[in-house]
Amino acid sequence: EKPLPAELEAAEGPVILFFGLLRPYKGIENLLQAFGRVEGAELWIVGRPRMDVEPLRALAAAAPGRVRFVTRFVEEAEIPAIFRRADLLALPYLDAEHSGVLYTGLAFGKPMVMSAVGGFPEVAATGVGRLVPPGDVGALATTLAELAGDEATRAELAVAAARAAAGPFSWDEAARQTLALYADLLGR
Repeated sequence: EKPLPAELEAAEGPVILFFGLLRPYKGIENLLQAFGRVEGAELWIVGRPRMDVEPLRALAAAAPGRVRFVTRFVEEAEIPAIFRRADLLALPYLDAEHSGVLYTGLAFGKPMVMSAVGGFPEVAATGVGRLVPPGDVGALATTLAELAGDEATRAELAVAAARAAAGPFSWDEAARQTLALYADLLGR
């Protein structure tokens, strides 16, 4: 396991993390606009770009809080340090069915703010985070600000995330459901 990347050291205040490939459908512009209304936190945007990042950097420069970018491929050995330091995971997607980042967040017991797209509401229903309408910058800003400023609620959501990772979204449960499906298909 590697230490926190140098670009992310010495964070001040709660850290809101956006992690994964940077793609237009992930709503990063909305996240940056929303972060402009969040005080006392940092925003980390970490992942390999699959879009022009200059407009993102311009939005970041206009935000009153500190925004840090790590726009490169992030090695697997770097992921634990990044997720452990983050206080809140943001998934402001405009469209998606699922996300590997969401399940990584569960594995690290991270509270989340996620858009109500695809399977995200099912995961949110376990109490791991808060849902916002996709593309709703105001709702995203309000929810991020609320959770960034409320350590106790983040801790409750983190417990729920760890519980979800060990329970309904665990590999053991996925295997059990898969075997049950095969048994059902085979008529056993």
